[in-house]
Amino acid sequence: MHLAAPVFALAALAASGLYAEGLEDVTGHWRTVRHGALVRITDCGDSSPCGRLAWVAPAIAEGNTHDIRNPDAALRRRPLIGVPILWGFTPDGQGWTGGHLYNPDDGKTFRAHLHLLSPRALHVTGCLGPLCRSQVWTRADAP
Repeated sequence: MHLAAPVFALAALAASGLYAEGLEDVTGHWRTVRHGALVRITDCGDSSPCGRLAWVAPAIAEGNTHDIRNPDAALRRRPLIGVPILWGFTPDGQGWTGGHLYNPDDGKTFRAHLHLLSPRALHVTGCLGPLCRSQVWTRADAP
C-alpha cells in the first residue's frame, strides 16, 4: 500500500473542514491574527472549549490593562489577561458551534464556531447578525 494516498486523504479531509476534532485537539495556546495575542483554550468543565486571553503585547494594549470597552460597566476594571474570549460551544461533527467570541478591542460578542484545519491551525469564525468573519489562529507555545 502506498503511504502517500492515506496522508493525502487526511490532508484533504482537514482542508475541507470535515476533520472532526475532540476537545483535547483544540486545547492549548493559540495566536490570533490581529495583534498576535494568545488565547488559552481549556475545558469549560463540560467537555467543551473555553478560551481566555493569556497574553497581549504591551504596545498593542496601548497602556490599557483592563477590559475598558466592555459594554457592562461593572466589568471594565477587570484585567485583560484572563478575560473570557470563547465559551458556550457544542460539538457538531466538524468542530464546535453555537458558541460565543468576545472581542475586547470593541467590547462586542459574536456568535462563533471553531474547527481545526490541522493540529496547528484553528479556523475561528465570528458572526454578528448575517455578517461573518473568519481567521486562522496558529498553535503557539505557552507565554
